[in-house]
Amino acid sequence: MTRTSGSIGGAVSPAALARAGAPVPALESSSATALLAWAAARGRLRSGMADVARIAFVGDSKTMGAGAGTGSNATTGAFARSRPARVAALLAAGGLPVRADAFFGCAGLGTIADVLAYDPRRSGFSGWGGGSPSLGGAMMVSGNGNPGQFQPGGPVDRCSVFLRGGSDRPAFTVGKGSETVTLTPTGASGTFARMEATFATRDASPIIVTRTGTGNNLLLAGLIAWDSTRPGVEIANFGVYGVTAAYQADSSSPIAPAAALAIYAPHLTIVNLGTNDSAQGVAMVTWLAGVRAIVQQARASGSVILAWPAVGGASPTGGSDAARASWRSALRALAFENDCLFVDEEALLGGRTVAQASSAFTDPLHEAPWAYDVQAAAIARAIL
Repeated sequence: MTRTSGSIGGAVSPAALARAGAPVPALESSSATALLAWAAARGRLRSGMADVARIAFVGDSKTMGAGAGTGSNATTGAFARSRPARVAALLAAGGLPVRADAFFGCAGLGTIADVLAYDPRRSGFSGWGGGSPSLGGAMMVSGNGNPGQFQPGGPVDRCSVFLRGGSDRPAFTVGKGSETVTLTPTGASGTFARMEATFATRDASPIIVTRTGTGNNLLLAGLIAWDSTRPGVEIANFGVYGVTAAYQADSSSPIAPAAALAIYAPHLTIVNLGTNDSAQGVAMVTWLAGVRAIVQQARASGSVILAWPAVGGASPTGGSDAARASWRSALRALAFENDCLFVDEEALLGGRTVAQASSAFTDPLHEAPWAYDVQAAAIARAIL
């Protein structure tokens, strides 16, 4: 018997179907092992063998939540309605505790004022600016002693600070209530570091980061706060407005997004990229190479979900329907070849025409809050 190319035991494989452009379900994987690493981390968390499991969302403006907020770019207040935030809420409702008191980078926004409007849990940061690209966009940079403040949503007594490390970086403090912890970066310059602050008091007082050293700038990539008595799932939103896959795939330095992702070591990474690549005329092969590089980094520490992004509009803004069908099939094939779960967010919303008719988009590229909820629900069901 002649075996079909790409088949197993004479049956056409999902990867072969994807290459042929055959219709497949909105959620699909080529094997039962696609989420095995994540399932193991989730199991260790539930059994008490580990106190944390990490989920990273890697993407562009559709991941950071544009469209779900207000203002000219619909990003004001958007963090809380973004797909990562909604997944966190659904996991918590499903009985999986989460650690969602976190932020990363400037999310691709133009000013610190825009950043604070996007995520009002952050305040202060007077005179701070944007710096080197890393997780969640440009790092928040301080060359002064003005504090930056973060308001956790509940009682916490631990805080992880992500930053550009090295002994050339200044000392800084992390304060909460009457307590202050001094942290001094060490080691080689230009590293991506995670430093820890422990507090004696467990409460919801604001967390305050202040540069105290006088040499060079403090480059802050992000912060996660949590209650040490409660195991949970860390939810990290690394979405950056306007970027292509090449941005998130960059590993040219230890603080660059893909290199820093490897250091963060998520147990599950959800990748949603391609909208800007298609709309900006990036070659499909270039986009796929970027996604593949991210997958390779993420698979080293856990499972991966690849999402095909939906678009709306009366006419295709993110590329012609025919071109998008080709890109979607190529992403399916990449997902199946790398043992990733594939999520077709376009199919979840009924396709471009249906999504447009049902007001699923606030503009041709960005979903309305309820549409982000639909997409988040599909992801949450798959990983609970």
